[in-house]
Amino acid sequence: MSQLSVFLQRTITVLLWILGAVVFFKWLLAPLLPFLLALALSAMVEPLVQKLRRGMKVRRSFAAGLVTTLLLLVLGGGVTLLVARLAVELREWSERLPELMERFPTIWNSMLDQLEQWYAASPSLIRSALDLLAGQLMEEGPSLAGTAGTWLMGVASSLLATLPDAGLFLVTTVLAVYFTSLSYPSILAFLKRQLPAPWQAKCRDAAHCFRSTILKWLRAEFLLILSTFAILLVGFLWMRLDYALLAAVFTALVDALPVLGTGTVLFPWALGCFLMGDTGRGLALLVLYAVGLIVHTLLEPRLLAGQADLPPITALLAMYLGFRFMGVGGMILLPVVLLLLKQFQDAGVIRLWK
Repeated sequence: MSQLSVFLQRTITVLLWILGAVVFFKWLLAPLLPFLLALALSAMVEPLVQKLRRGMKVRRSFAAGLVTTLLLLVLGGGVTLLVARLAVELREWSERLPELMERFPTIWNSMLDQLEQWYAASPSLIRSALDLLAGQLMEEGPSLAGTAGTWLMGVASSLLATLPDAGLFLVTTVLAVYFTSLSYPSILAFLKRQLPAPWQAKCRDAAHCFRSTILKWLRAEFLLILSTFAILLVGFLWMRLDYALLAAVFTALVDALPVLGTGTVLFPWALGCFLMGDTGRGLALLVLYAVGLIVHTLLEPRLLAGQADLPPITALLAMYLGFRFMGVGGMILLPVVLLLLKQFQDAGVIRLWK
């Protein structure tokens, strides 16, 4: 086979993989997500189901139902408490949002006054540039505040509008977990029969690679996010913030995105506190960032030891393309997919690049 034929074959293969990934994540992931989650949870509890069957000598239906019920109670209880508290804080925050928007021009002018004091001692060239910038901000600030307020209110309304769909999604997922766990071996056997014989070995290797690498990586990332969230929540509660849980969840989610970190939220927040004269809170936010960074730096090598990560430029590209094609969810999903493809490539399951 000539080099041109090999190049064309690999190019077509890569394009088909990309096309398949786009179709799956753009149109198929959302409707299939409850059943994919059910399959993943059933795979997680399958060892416990087998141990319970052998230890108590009971039917699979009883063992699967008992283990699944315990799992859902633990997960559901924690998520319910968290969502309930978030809903309370989000409702209180949305009720105060119009009042905060009315106070924004006063706060904005106070920040500009503070900036004027800072750049008054600057050289004339820098001062003239800063004066021009301050004038533009003063003209556009109120309109930007109104736009931001309208956007935030729209986000809150959209969240409330998704509650019926979220309820249907939750009920479907719970039922799917039960049904999948009851018939897990037969479901796997059915899926295996649908694959051509040459593909079965590769799918087995892919499943082993996924369990040994990606699941460990996802577990490590979850623990890192959880530790970041715990540090932020303790810090915000110590600072006596009104919406500590909401702020901690938002900042931890930003930190979970590739390339970005808690500094994306905490640094501008601290700068705003300094400009408004709240030096104590600004310093507290910087100290909180430093504590989180130290803990993250200490935990990450231990949790992610032996796990191949994506280069920063690749993660940034994946995050950008994911956002362009699939929105905010794509910023998280596409880097994970690229990492999975890299692991498959390293394990010899696929050959997409040299």
